[in-house]
Amino acid sequence: MTLEDPDRILELLRDPNVDSQEVARQTGAPREEAARAARLLVGLAKAAPEEVASLPAPLSVALVRAAVASGRADLLAAVAISPERSVSKEARRGLHLLRSRGMEVPEPPRPSAPAPPPPAEETFPCFASAIDTQGERAVWIARAVPGKGVEVGQAVVSDVLGLLELQVGLLGRKEFRAFGRDIAERGRTMGVAEVTAGLAGSLVIAARRINDASGRRVPEGADIWLSRLGPPDQVPDPAQAFPPLPEAEEQAAVDASGSLHDLPMLRGWLADEETLRGLAQKLDEIAVSPLYVDERQRAAQATSTLADAVDAYFDDSRRRRLGARLFATASHLEELGDREHARSAAAVARALAAGVPAGRIPFARLLLEKAFPKAAPPPVADAAREGGPLIVPPR
Repeated sequence: MTLEDPDRILELLRDPNVDSQEVARQTGAPREEAARAARLLVGLAKAAPEEVASLPAPLSVALVRAAVASGRADLLAAVAISPERSVSKEARRGLHLLRSRGMEVPEPPRPSAPAPPPPAEETFPCFASAIDTQGERAVWIARAVPGKGVEVGQAVVSDVLGLLELQVGLLGRKEFRAFGRDIAERGRTMGVAEVTAGLAGSLVIAARRINDASGRRVPEGADIWLSRLGPPDQVPDPAQAFPPLPEAEEQAAVDASGSLHDLPMLRGWLADEETLRGLAQKLDEIAVSPLYVDERQRAAQATSTLADAVDAYFDDSRRRRLGARLFATASHLEELGDREHARSAAAVARALAAGVPAGRIPFARLLLEKAFPKAAPPPVADAAREGGPLIVPPR
């Protein structure tokens, strides 16, 4: 059983025949602390209060009791504010005892008031646009700069080249509030959404890493600016946030994916310029070729050429790239509260990854077809392609 009686502990500390190992065994204190207590007791007249207070509680209480017998009122007053309750209680008891004997004793110092917590750092909204057909998006990051206002960094990032542009400026708080309202209102057509500072930072930091691989020059001062941002959020893989739907719902989401092109933020999505230019040349040749006997045959050939171009366009690398962009778009649509279109974008991404022919994915087809509406098949052709009725109603 651990010894806690201060008078008995004092006897052990004073007994020359009892070593520190025995004191440690009986009090449960480390041996070196027992030895330190014995040394402090010998020189108690000059012992520093903080030294006594820093001993393990049973040893500290014993030395406080010895200080009462020695009249060390100053030590008792200093130790009376110890956070260790048993020690402070013994010191206050000793002060009361010395005072009752007529000794003038100092008042224990009042514990200093805890420092007020630092004011919470003011936070400001950050924004990100939807990703575009080239894999680019804009990100706005705002942070408070004490005594100066609000620093706003506008970055343009690419999933192919990395961090493309960076402009940083300072605004007053009132100016920033107006700026935030303006970007939120005017940015609706760009699919601008408010995001956390951590997410905005993670988008720019991820893009900066791509610069090293792409060889794209990093905008001047970008690395210093990035070092001043807070820690980025750990952004999960968007694909993990959108697991496959039940089979019937998955197919319905893919079938409805053409409506994604009606969204302002996706209206500009097209196949790359080189592909469209080559396809336009082929369609122009069909339009003037004497090989076709009538316009119906010419139109059929144009439709067939467009369908072949759709199939050829979606090679493995384009499927991976477009799928990643569509998952990012699905996350962004989810942030904007458009759950239905988010599910559709994710379903298209999964269909592309699974190798579904592009001709059976309306969103994928329209990346080429909407550039050449005259050559695109009529809706009945879509139904036939998807296994629907083949009967053409009379005109």
